[in-house]
Amino acid sequence: MPVPASSRQPGASTWFSGQAGQWLLAEERRWLAGALASRPVRPWLWVAPVAAGGWRPPSPRGLLLHQDGAGYAGSVRCGLPLPLPSECVGDVVLQHPAPERLDALLEESVRVLVEGGRLWLCVFTPWSPYRLRGGGAPGFAPSPGLCRRRLRALGLQYLAPAHFVGPCWRMRPGAGGAAAPLRAACVIMAEKRVAAPVAPLPLRWRRGAAPAA
Repeated sequence: MPVPASSRQPGASTWFSGQAGQWLLAEERRWLAGALASRPVRPWLWVAPVAAGGWRPPSPRGLLLHQDGAGYAGSVRCGLPLPLPSECVGDVVLQHPAPERLDALLEESVRVLVEGGRLWLCVFTPWSPYRLRGGGAPGFAPSPGLCRRRLRALGLQYLAPAHFVGPCWRMRPGAGGAAAPLRAACVIMAEKRVAAPVAPLPLRWRRGAAPAA
């Protein structure tokens, strides 16, 4: 007896291995590679939903990982927590993390980022017409709003505005041309900032009012 077809959406790895998913990942990599090239040369961490094939980031100083079952493969084979010391990388790229892995990956990103390090998080744009393509693939992704709330809860400073990536649909005639928020995906950017310690007041200021000039 044949196995009945499932009505559930395809998994992330299945969809991103297809033509539509590979194209979107390539578009994101193209933009992110340029953005990272403008940053100080520091070790980086890049986590993708599937293997990137023959593509490699422009800087060799980093780890390129992809989801592989319950763990990750690529530069190293590992699980969470990542085999990295705290505050050792300058940039982290997370391309479309699965909802069940989002919190753990964000926590690890905060741990390994140096002060001033930046997180680049790629997610689907929920209101994009791209939701109608690829078997409804964007349905299994966390929303940008949820991701921003997670970033704030972890103490990361959200850097607005997000950058939109992917095909662009034109609005009705006279509406001003293409609308960026209708693109397939967006890249949310956040930075790790640590509050600077406040120096103690001079002794003469502690005992009373400041002396007259």
